[in-house]
Amino acid sequence: MKKLLSLCPIADAGAKKEISAFYEITELPKCTEEELYALAGTFEALIVPYTADMLVSERVIDKAENLEIIASAYGGTRQNIADIYAIRKGISVLHTGASRERPMAEYTLGLVLCSFLRIANYHHDMCAGEWPRFKYPRTRILKDRKVAVVGYGRIGKAIAGLFRTFTENISVVSNHLTPEEAARDGVKKVSLNTAFAESEVIILAGGNTPATYHMVGAEQFALMQKDALFVNIARGQMVDEAAMTAAALEKPIFLALDVFETEPLPEDSLLRNRENILVTPHRANNSIEFEERWKCLSADLVKLAQGEVPDSVLTEARAGVMSES
Repeated sequence: MKKLLSLCPIADAGAKKEISAFYEITELPKCTEEELYALAGTFEALIVPYTADMLVSERVIDKAENLEIIASAYGGTRQNIADIYAIRKGISVLHTGASRERPMAEYTLGLVLCSFLRIANYHHDMCAGEWPRFKYPRTRILKDRKVAVVGYGRIGKAIAGLFRTFTENISVVSNHLTPEEAARDGVKKVSLNTAFAESEVIILAGGNTPATYHMVGAEQFALMQKDALFVNIARGQMVDEAAMTAAALEKPIFLALDVFETEPLPEDSLLRNRENILVTPHRANNSIEFEERWKCLSADLVKLAQGEVPDSVLTEARAGVMSES
């Protein structure tokens, strides 16, 4: 039986039982890169939790000569795993991105509906003692609106699928989507500028990489229609925040933001306390359903043990476009 080292407790008893049928499990409450380096070579599979610092470094991978599988229990891999280096050495790198799809899609829907229907504005005013029944113009519903999703990985696809309940007018901005795939999924592939110029809702859902740094800026915000809504549930670094803020203060557009260039959002940020801007504190993936990650992880570890290749195994190309956790 292959040895699996988990650098955190496996929180789901059912998932742990499934894994233990194929792997001899050792659990650690926590581990540093130096401690992991000392253990390298004693296990074939590794489960990695979220850590702020690099944990599975290149030197750990080089020493772990028996290592076959690195599985992220958090979702992404870029934050603390030398993922591309591992893939190039023939190691299977797993992520639990499937557990994020529906929670993040529903949160995105919540941001859009709250913005369109002014729910957050009404709540804020009511808590301040107002009766704002006639304070704002008539609101909008999502039905039949033109929606664009920027980034079409797991989360982008989940958002497009959920929003199709409300509208068939869905466009996608993606460097990887083929015309055949777009036709199959019932979406229209467009350029970034076209998405901003033609859509009433633009949702940023792609990966944060050096290539996507400030991919959305003054040029795109200048193209937005009156009352259009820009939503960011991806990463703040993908947007020129100064340009976005200036646009929202100067023209009649709406923003719904869960991520920012600087987090926590500074107290004096001009993005706070604006009627046309909805802000939340990087919580799009905070639902209890995220804990389904353990079931995703156990199912994929079992598949690998049985000689199958689950969809969560990263290729170098897929790893290269993923955000940090």
